[in-house]
Amino acid sequence: MLTRAQMALLCLGLFLALALCGAWQTFAWGRTQLDTGALVCADTLRLHIRPENDSIASQSAKLHVRDAVLAYLDAACPAESKPDALCWAARHLFELQLTARHALAELNIRTPVRVQLVNMYFDTRRYASGILPAGRYDALRIQIGNGNGRNWWCVLYPGLCRSACGGYARPAENDLVCGNYILRLRLVEWVQQRTARREDVVLLG
Repeated sequence: MLTRAQMALLCLGLFLALALCGAWQTFAWGRTQLDTGALVCADTLRLHIRPENDSIASQSAKLHVRDAVLAYLDAACPAESKPDALCWAARHLFELQLTARHALAELNIRTPVRVQLVNMYFDTRRYASGILPAGRYDALRIQIGNGNGRNWWCVLYPGLCRSACGGYARPAENDLVCGNYILRLRLVEWVQQRTARREDVVLLG
């Protein structure tokens, strides 16, 4: 028969064991979400267009360039993986630049265009079909002039600016991007907003 003191110690031991088990499970869950967020960043190629400024003419030109570039990508880019998309973009920077310049010429705009592959920080972005968490992503960046206007961006791979949802190889990535998992997304977002570097890194171009 246990004494009252022994019973108290036993209950305390059980409580501590359960608390440690819960803490470990919470840590493991959080680590899994952060790893999944990192995979989403690594497996995504963004398309980023920077217009000259915020004037109506520049913003309209940005959208005209966007439509021309998307039409070219839709017809010419056969990528079936992020590395494929990145390699294809690296080989076709000049063609993409010509496409953007031709679109501007149709509007009688002769502003210089720079096309680069960069690695940069993006805030959380909500699309109609899913959400991409904050973090550093590789991106195909098209800069018109000084690129000081409001940006436009989408997902080049997977989804070609239509939907990244369901396009990732790993189910956990699709769950994070496509599902209503607010707590998972908020954890990834909170950590990335506080730890990810903000400076752009030019990869090519």
